[in-house]
Amino acid sequence: MSLLGAGKQIGQAVKNVQRLKQILAVFARYGFSDIIVRVNLGKFLPKRLAAYAEVESHKTQSEKLRLAFEALGPTFVKLGQLLSTRSDLLTAPFIEQFTLLQDRGQLVKFNTVRALVETELNQKLEEAYAFFNPEPLAAGSIAQVHEAQLKTGECVVVKVQRPEIEKIIETDISLLKFLSHLLEKYIPETRIFNPSILVEDFSRTLSYELDFVVEANNTLRMQENLVSFQEIVIPRVYQQFSTHRVLTLEKIEGIRFDDIVSMDEEGINRKQIVEIGAKAFFNTVMIDGFFHGDLHGGNLFILPGNRIGMIDFGIVGRLSQKSRDLLASIVMSLIMEDYENLCYEYAELAGAKTSIDFEGFQREIRNALSPYMGISLANMNVGSVLIQATQVANKFDIKVPSDWMLVFKALFTMEGIGRSLDPSFDLLALGEELVKDLIKRRYSFQRLNQNFTWMAQDILELVKVLPRQLRWMFKKLNSNDFALEIKSSELQALQQECRLHGKRISLSALASGLCIASSITFSQSQDSRLGMFFLITGCFFLFLYLVQWIK
Repeated sequence: MSLLGAGKQIGQAVKNVQRLKQILAVFARYGFSDIIVRVNLGKFLPKRLAAYAEVESHKTQSEKLRLAFEALGPTFVKLGQLLSTRSDLLTAPFIEQFTLLQDRGQLVKFNTVRALVETELNQKLEEAYAFFNPEPLAAGSIAQVHEAQLKTGECVVVKVQRPEIEKIIETDISLLKFLSHLLEKYIPETRIFNPSILVEDFSRTLSYELDFVVEANNTLRMQENLVSFQEIVIPRVYQQFSTHRVLTLEKIEGIRFDDIVSMDEEGINRKQIVEIGAKAFFNTVMIDGFFHGDLHGGNLFILPGNRIGMIDFGIVGRLSQKSRDLLASIVMSLIMEDYENLCYEYAELAGAKTSIDFEGFQREIRNALSPYMGISLANMNVGSVLIQATQVANKFDIKVPSDWMLVFKALFTMEGIGRSLDPSFDLLALGEELVKDLIKRRYSFQRLNQNFTWMAQDILELVKVLPRQLRWMFKKLNSNDFALEIKSSELQALQQECRLHGKRISLSALASGLCIASSITFSQSQDSRLGMFFLITGCFFLFLYLVQWIK
């Protein structure tokens, strides 16, 4: 068994190397060979690098990077989609290109789909479904969607994960982690983006998306949170026909949010639809702290009766109570044009260091947001403003958590969708009353009482252990072997440098003494062997001395 396990590991290592070569070749083909050479991976490229010369040189760097991601398959497409939410790290051209990445995949044969569904559900396809369309409705990079009908008559869609997709993504993630460490090591200018942390966040997000049980639970939770919004329809989850790799949901049919022509033909009240959607969105973000993280026209539908259908909860955002309080304060700062308080809230959000140039940060925020001062809320895109503020904060080493970029992107997208349907749409005006109410609740008797209860519990726990801790502290202070140890990275570096200099001095003294001894021996003795011994030994210590200098 050990030999078999070793054989599998070797086989996986060979596959990883082959995939690494493929990744590097694609990036080289699209004009990024200089980066490959800088991270010391040129040896993995063909000897004739000219064969992988830059293609479509008329395209911009952002376009070529997007094309490279598309060519490398599902993992890189998903990575690009994640990067499209990171306006704090990337410039507008790259964000625009990554937004264009489409979640497409080659069709999986029906026989393969049938076998996978039957294995997952542990029953024949005909036993689970009265009808199962062999032709897919859509084929994404991770899953394929088929229309079906249950034995009880309900029309459903069945999301089936692609075979072997977990292994493909696992290999790519391991290589992305490897490449991110190389970028940080050999290309210092990339460290500001924290590539390793970015890949870790991406890996965690993708692992959730690969588990359809997580998506099913997200859908159920969203149903519960929006139960008071009768105009919002969330698809029903059929859990008896769902597993980690198969998800069966109620089929939602309607007019896509980006199909304005069909809306007008059907006489849809677009203004009413936008207001319903915006209120529900604010409720999920500000009240529940659990919101749709991938809003776009393909995930929103208009149903009969001016209702809105929402689908695809593979990516969701979560905000703690403290984060929701901060977001309410940030929105109120924008409404009141209090940019000084906005800076304080950003610093609190990011856990900024006390050493930052806060005056400079305030000045930059004021300059960046000055075009918005004095204009009506209807003409302000709150998502865009928050993204700009985040970019300024990043310059001052105020790192906004990646989860918050999902919030800002959702706000930005919601405003874009709203104004495409209703040019007079004002997201801040709709949310202003809710935000004010949230701020009032923060200082309500119930909330203060709740906070006091937690604080009292913490104080009680502290009082319990404090006497014991104090007794042990005084006991240690009075003991004969008590010693206070002070650690400093600078002192440690100085100590190491002193040791290194001591080694150099000792080696130079030995080398010099032995060379002098060999000279004396050669001049005064008939036996040259002793002099040769001194000379060789002296050269050896001289070599060690040079090695120390190289260090």
